[in-house]
Amino acid sequence: MADPATAAERSCPAAPLGNCLSVRVPLDRSGAVPGTIRLRAARIRSQRATRPPLIGLTGGPGQAGVIFATDYRDALPVAGRDLVLLDQRGTGASGLLRCPSLEGRVVSRLSSAAGACGRRLGARRSFYTSADSADDLEALRVRIGAPRIALYAVSYGTRVAVEYARRHPERVERMILDSPVGIDAPDSLARETLGAVGRVLRGACRNGCGGAEARPVADLARLVPRLRRSPIRRVVRRDGRRVTVTVGADDLLGLLVAGDLDAAFLRAVPPAVRSALGGNAGPLVRLKLRLRGTGGGDRVSDFNPAVYVATTCEESTFAWDPTASSATRGLQARAAVDATPLEALAPFDRSAALRFGLLALCGSWPVRERAVAPVAPLPTTVPALVVSGELDLRTPLENARRLAEALDARLVVERGIGHGVLQLDMNGCGSSAAQSFLAGRPLPACRRDARISVTGRAAPARALLRPVP
Repeated sequence: MADPATAAERSCPAAPLGNCLSVRVPLDRSGAVPGTIRLRAARIRSQRATRPPLIGLTGGPGQAGVIFATDYRDALPVAGRDLVLLDQRGTGASGLLRCPSLEGRVVSRLSSAAGACGRRLGARRSFYTSADSADDLEALRVRIGAPRIALYAVSYGTRVAVEYARRHPERVERMILDSPVGIDAPDSLARETLGAVGRVLRGACRNGCGGAEARPVADLARLVPRLRRSPIRRVVRRDGRRVTVTVGADDLLGLLVAGDLDAAFLRAVPPAVRSALGGNAGPLVRLKLRLRGTGGGDRVSDFNPAVYVATTCEESTFAWDPTASSATRGLQARAAVDATPLEALAPFDRSAALRFGLLALCGSWPVRERAVAPVAPLPTTVPALVVSGELDLRTPLENARRLAEALDARLVVERGIGHGVLQLDMNGCGSSAAQSFLAGRPLPACRRDARISVTGRAAPARALLRPVP
């Protein structure tokens, strides 16, 4: 039900081309925990809307939405539709959730304070799941007076979109799932990402990797154990001061994952690995320096780490018992990793599965107090288009294939592209498919022999999910 005090739309500085609107929803729809959240959304109206509005769902979890309204409008074929962006609960101006100890940190360094954040949030931590956001989306649909809506979701937002379609399939005209999380993702031991490394490296080097394209996976497999035993440490001058740069085995995976937002960066990793094997660590150190300062320091109103941690630790399926003690969780996680064949993790190892999985983040998270609701069947009757980048390591292509099959959806794979296909490559196959799909036309044929290239204007980095696992 709309909040009477804020029923009218108004000008919205956060979305210069649109108007802001809001709707008040319960924190806990069961009523057991009191409180409400005023959700903020922005609507960019079409001059002639002839189709249901398109609602954009950002990633994270924890990313705001309204500030990206213009970016989404530029990246998406929205002719004939209003475009609506939502700050999902706890993000942006929708009841911003706060854990100051997490703010300003890169995602890979949240683990030390995650458990304390959960204890600080208390009972509220249970109500920032995808199911809660899906119910909020229904309240927004009622608020804007749309009998049906279309959805465009990227990365984690695809989980909210699918959950909404599970609950309200009759309300979804169609949905585009860009770089989707898997049906049961994220894997708590990062096996989906680790298992995709070899394929992604071979794809990235198909048209050259600075002389290292012959054996990029084998080279990486040689360097990982070497750096596990003895990480590279260099003291360099940067910004007028001396800084120590450490490159260990786990940093190699961080570099690869960062590269799925920048194909040129990804293709620079194999020659740097080859150089390090030959005794020159300089290129790897320089890549690590380039990576420093990205993915962290965001304003909490843009990306909220408290929501990222709360959502991830409250709704993920773990390889351990979340009701057990932290020590027991660690033992169970290690047992699960030990039972995983090494070839499923190659060219990395079991240490990488523990480091990049969810144990560090959620191992000390308080015991869940809210029962997990039964999951409804996947909505196979909703027209869906799944778009995935060949070089995506955050939400690998294998996830998209399984999801598309389960949804009976069309799948478009963009070669030479990583995470966030429609915002990275606005002139490619995925964008053409999205335009036809939203217009209700047959999908165009795509050239399968296209050279690997990133075409069009790259979206601002902030408009994409940046956290490294």
